[in-house]
Amino acid sequence: MNRRMNPFNRIFGVTLMTTQLLALLIQPNAGWAAQQPEILNKLDRKIDQTFRPRTFFNYRIKAKVGGQSRYRFEYRDTLNLNDRTYEDDAMNLLRNRLNLDVGYLSDSGAIPARFFIEGQEAHAFTESDVNQTNVFVNEVDLRQLFVELKSPWKKAPVTAKVGRQVLSYGDERFVGGLEWTNTARVFDAIKLVYTPNPQIQLDAFASNVVKIEKEKWDQATNSDDFYGLYLSTKPFKKSMDQVLDSFLFIRHNDDRTLAGENSKRGELKEYTFGNRFKGKKLDWDYGTEYAVQLGSRSHDEIQAWAFHQELGYTISKLPWTPRIYGEYNHASGDRNPTDGKFQTFDNLFPTNHNKYGYIDLISLKNINDYMIGASVKPHTRLFFSADFHWFVLDAKESAWFNVAGAGGTVRAANANADEHLGNEIDLLATYQLTARVGLLAGYSHFFAGPFAKDTGAHDDANLLYLQTTVNF
Repeated sequence: MNRRMNPFNRIFGVTLMTTQLLALLIQPNAGWAAQQPEILNKLDRKIDQTFRPRTFFNYRIKAKVGGQSRYRFEYRDTLNLNDRTYEDDAMNLLRNRLNLDVGYLSDSGAIPARFFIEGQEAHAFTESDVNQTNVFVNEVDLRQLFVELKSPWKKAPVTAKVGRQVLSYGDERFVGGLEWTNTARVFDAIKLVYTPNPQIQLDAFASNVVKIEKEKWDQATNSDDFYGLYLSTKPFKKSMDQVLDSFLFIRHNDDRTLAGENSKRGELKEYTFGNRFKGKKLDWDYGTEYAVQLGSRSHDEIQAWAFHQELGYTISKLPWTPRIYGEYNHASGDRNPTDGKFQTFDNLFPTNHNKYGYIDLISLKNINDYMIGASVKPHTRLFFSADFHWFVLDAKESAWFNVAGAGGTVRAANANADEHLGNEIDLLATYQLTARVGLLAGYSHFFAGPFAKDTGAHDDANLLYLQTTVNF
């Protein structure tokens, strides 16, 4: 048996074992499985009692200690598409967070003033330094620290949030917390939130993304300014299942390290605007999102765009409520790298992991992603899904980008190669063991396509992961 078969057999075996374990947990007469949830529910109640909110100073100050502990095992096989180079096969990722949330209570019970601080430590246990980058490792550091103040005037319902914080909008295709990574993402930001009624919310923010440092204190990237306006509305009063968002994101990077098509370096002045509409009607769910990008990159003019379409149908009358769905994701690439027009879409600061294949070889840059999938829910706590992706470059004259964005080029541009990058199958299972303990298991396989074969090594890739998350 050759070397390629051994990892696959191990992955298949562990995946099967995990599936059988999850199935056992939901059997009402399965011995220890029937008692196990009650044991963990007692643990939940103990955590609730230990970390319950407490009040001080005649009930004017409310304080709560909380946090999260997450462990994930990953088995990675040839994620660089080259089986002849060394990379860690097994990774053990551990992340712990601890926070303190303090609020001032008014006579009405509202909290007009709030202080929040959160620390984080993240570690990766691997055989080499290949996966010891700041994506995986962050020694004890400050993750969030902000003050939130609410206006006391009803005619001016504005909330100000100042400090290190998470920015997350819509489905996080352009701005998100990147929670899948071991270190995640935060911003140093000033944010104003205007909510005149439950159907309208307008956010305005000015920020700098925080660069994760493995052993030093994390620092904001001051040369990369990021501003935004995000309007979220529920346009139909009789149906709160529909949401219509409009947004404008401005990115100004003045470190002059970006090279244009003529190789001259200069600033980035980028403007991204668009809309997102998402909703449900009976058993149908649907969504669309698009973005247009203008501005200048060094001495080049930016002309780029991206859009997302999704449609799903839930068979609510059948057991396990099966759902079938499909998506099309498109982001422009640059077909002429010498015309002074930069047309490769920049997807800003997104959470890509759960959108364009779980192996993370694809981002919303120079891509066409055709996806179909299905899911079932055999139990209120258990969920299964299976997705299939077909990836095609928008422009062979531009590079193939992974989730790392501009710094994550999988392969350089090759106008003579085939456009088809490959296909991916993603299998996912989640089980909510208790209100505070969640389990996740997944397996993904990437089938290297003609573009990979035309441009170098083209071995298939496999990823298996098992994760446990405890919130307290």
